[in-house]
Amino acid sequence: MRRHTGRLQLPAGELFRVAWKNVFRNRRRSVLNIIALTVGMTIMVLGLGWVQGYYTYIFNAVQEFNTGDAQVLPESYLAEAPRLPVDITVSDYTTTRALVDGYPGVADAAGRVNFSLQLSAGRSSVRMLAKGVDPEHEAQVTVLDDYITDGAYLTDGPGILIGAPVAEELDLAPGDTVFVSAMDKFSVQNLLDVRVVGIFDFGYPAMDENVVFMDLATASELLSLENEVTRLVLRLENGLNPRVDLEELASYVREQAPGGPDLSVHSWQRFAETTVHSVRADVSSFYIMLVILYLLTVLGILNSMSMSVRERTGEIGTLRAIGIRRRRILLLFLWEAVSIALIATALSVVLSLPVAAYLQFIGVNVGTALPADIPVPFGETFHADYRLWHYILSMGVGALSAAIGAVIPARRAARMNIAEAMAGKR
Repeated sequence: MRRHTGRLQLPAGELFRVAWKNVFRNRRRSVLNIIALTVGMTIMVLGLGWVQGYYTYIFNAVQEFNTGDAQVLPESYLAEAPRLPVDITVSDYTTTRALVDGYPGVADAAGRVNFSLQLSAGRSSVRMLAKGVDPEHEAQVTVLDDYITDGAYLTDGPGILIGAPVAEELDLAPGDTVFVSAMDKFSVQNLLDVRVVGIFDFGYPAMDENVVFMDLATASELLSLENEVTRLVLRLENGLNPRVDLEELASYVREQAPGGPDLSVHSWQRFAETTVHSVRADVSSFYIMLVILYLLTVLGILNSMSMSVRERTGEIGTLRAIGIRRRRILLLFLWEAVSIALIATALSVVLSLPVAAYLQFIGVNVGTALPADIPVPFGETFHADYRLWHYILSMGVGALSAAIGAVIPARRAARMNIAEAMAGKR
């Protein structure tokens, strides 16, 4: 008796057509697998965009509210920064600002003087952190002018801006006069009467309750400064991903600016280290939670796909018996997994896009739900930040999970003895 050695060959196109039909022939199993994949991919893509939004939103907020994108200041200032020195300054501010502002990639530069003062109104007084700012250019670097809730910004005249909680505590309104006292650069205590020109409200207690702003001319008079600032705050093109090489900018400033040898340029992270470390730790925790959540989903996907293949052990044995090679059987189940993944991907996109669009373009207000002592300004509506790679990664991982879940048990079944496989043994 001659042994049969014939092999049945199916073209790739025909194999895919059979695989596609099998998806709808085994509806119950396919529906369960599609649901598992859809849920997993949707969770992953929404989670990635949310975490990316958290990262970019907070860092952008810190830059826009306070630090700018980079700062120019004397290197010796950094060691003395805790005492807010006003005797370590950038000399000839006007010339230095013009040089920095003209550097390629720098959108604007604003002088600033940080110092401590005593604010008095009537019988009440409070110790505040003060920032003397160049009104015109500060408005191009930070968002201070957007948060004036009463009165006017400093471009309408010299004076002081105070936070809404301080204005309420001291019973102050625009047009009122307050007394400010501070130690000048010669260690002399000076006193000025200053008009309140506006009330700001960031919705961020750390700034609203502890910081005041005054125009640079008034601050210079109080501190006995002559065309000096303690730093220049820069806005760079492209924000979080500037094209400016800060080392090259620092070399340029040292060579060209008056008093340049002592000047240094630092990225905004240098002045928001607590926030940066806190956010990066939070983001790492979010990613770990997202990975764990998705792994649980993947385990469900793998189990569902594996069970559907094991239930078809007899079918695999029959395919082997009629001469279809093991490799073709594996390819058949792989195409089925791909078909299921394609359907799940389409459903995931349909389900996730409206939610993603809402979170990215409309956003949610989470400021009122967060503790007041969080070291970031959350006064604005939170927006997620979805990128194309979030979808590519999510769909790719989903398709890979489906393929692994189908191929591993199919490979095991295809290696079984044909008679045992046809008998349905697993």
